[in-house]
Amino acid sequence: MKKNKFLLLVAGILAVLFAVPCQAEAKTVNVYFFRSNSCGYCAAAKEFFETLKEDEEYKDLFEIKDFEVSSTKNSNLMYDAAEIMGDTLRGVPYIVIGDESWNGYSSTYDEDLKEKIKEVSSDENFEDPLATLIADFEAGGDDGLIILGIIAGVIVVVGVGIYFARKDTDKLEKAIALEEKKEEPKEEIKEVKTEKKTTSKPKTTTKKTTTKKTTTTAKKKTSTKKTTKK
Repeated sequence: MKKNKFLLLVAGILAVLFAVPCQAEAKTVNVYFFRSNSCGYCAAAKEFFETLKEDEEYKDLFEIKDFEVSSTKNSNLMYDAAEIMGDTLRGVPYIVIGDESWNGYSSTYDEDLKEKIKEVSSDENFEDPLATLIADFEAGGDDGLIILGIIAGVIVVVGVGIYFARKDTDKLEKAIALEEKKEEPKEEIKEVKTEKKTTSKPKTTTKKTTTKKTTTTAKKKTSTKKTTKK
């Protein structure tokens, strides 16, 4: 009898447990928000999402993916997203939640936006149509920074190499110039000395010869006169 009561108690507990439906854990929804800093409608939409993020019911249900489209890269992403969603863009803001999108903003959209966030967050089988596009975009941003870092490093290394190569070239040119300056004066001095020695000898010989001839002629004239007197 006691055994039967125990079995009935266990069966009742199990029945109660299985009778209570299991509540699925809500997932976080990506809200893609393309906007411009100079757009008043964008500012109003941003304020709505910031207020909703403070709401206890919604704050854990969604995450804002904010893209400011004054950047060419972000603008191109917005057009790619619109193409996937099958939309023709008419301006900003452009908002995508799940498989639905809004081009523009008005406070009349608030309830629709909140309802869509709840719907997507409770759908375990929902697949985000922009997930791959956004993932590739974000990964590409990191790769871009890495590539820029590599290019900057190469430029620095090449610049340093060119600097030292020029420095060595300047030193070599200066050394060659100094050697040329040392050699040139010696050759000129030798040439000048040689010219002086060569030209001085003929001048001395000419003077001596002329003097001797004049003396001899004078002597001859004197002796002739003496003979005539006698």
